[in-house]
Amino acid sequence: MATITQTALRQRNELASIDEANFRLIEDAYALMYERLQGDVDALTLAIESMEEGDSVEDLPQYRRLTRNAEKELDKFTTVLETILGASALAALTLGLEHSAELVNLSTAGGFVGLEPAFMRTLLNYLEPGGKLYSRLSELTGLAVQNVVDAIIEGVKAGKNPRVIASLIQDAFGGGLTDALRMMRTLQLYSYREAARANYLETNGIVTAWVWFAELGDPDTCMSCIAQHGTIHPLEETLNDHHNGRCAPLPYIPEFGNPVEQTGEDWFNSLSPAQQASMMGQGKFDAWKAGQFTFDKLSREVENDIYGLMRSETPLKDLVNE
Repeated sequence: MATITQTALRQRNELASIDEANFRLIEDAYALMYERLQGDVDALTLAIESMEEGDSVEDLPQYRRLTRNAEKELDKFTTVLETILGASALAALTLGLEHSAELVNLSTAGGFVGLEPAFMRTLLNYLEPGGKLYSRLSELTGLAVQNVVDAIIEGVKAGKNPRVIASLIQDAFGGGLTDALRMMRTLQLYSYREAARANYLETNGIVTAWVWFAELGDPDTCMSCIAQHGTIHPLEETLNDHHNGRCAPLPYIPEFGNPVEQTGEDWFNSLSPAQQASMMGQGKFDAWKAGQFTFDKLSREVENDIYGLMRSETPLKDLVNE
């Protein structure tokens, strides 16, 4: 029979398939939006080529048309994104409930069903239309348009070739896409983890805590998550991973002990110094080896206006009190 950690890794791949599908939806919607603006970008590029010394790009009708249409298109994209976010969160909730019940049943006689998705949906106040998540979503248009405006003005002031400016405009629009994708993934993963934790609370004392589980050896796993791997937390505590964080809470059942056989620190200590320095960064590695901080200090809590406290890797300057 598969172990809890083996099952958790398989479940992670199932969650990733939802993640990839939603990424494609968002990327396709954003690409379509930019295609509709391409003519305005080209028109502005030609107008900049014809500008004379002393002319202001902000006075060009092509500039005003691009910024006006960009705002309209981004508003449409935000509406699409809101729908995708809601659907991905509900899908993650459902999968989180299914997966956590499966993990509980691996260590017991089976039969644990868990919560219904409809009930869990009411507990996640960040999904409410008037909540902080959708307030942040409403800012996406303004931020993206401002990035485009800044790219155009700074490019012209720097005397860059109009074709280069067109590339800067595209990059500026790309920032909005990056923000949207990060928002979607963070929401999806947070919903998945909270569904699992809620299920553990429904086991009538069978599960008494949860265990932080990171995928050690994955190059995308940060030092904060490695430091947290294998640590035991009360059920009342949220697994407050960072943006895009893919760690999961495993059920802790006292009679079976910790399902994670090796803590992140023990695993890290088994690596070669070269591997450790590569993962930690030379500066942190040198300070750690010199005893300037303990391994657990690599993970810190920071305040987020949507999700509350979230964990991230501690910067070197904070580790050595510079």
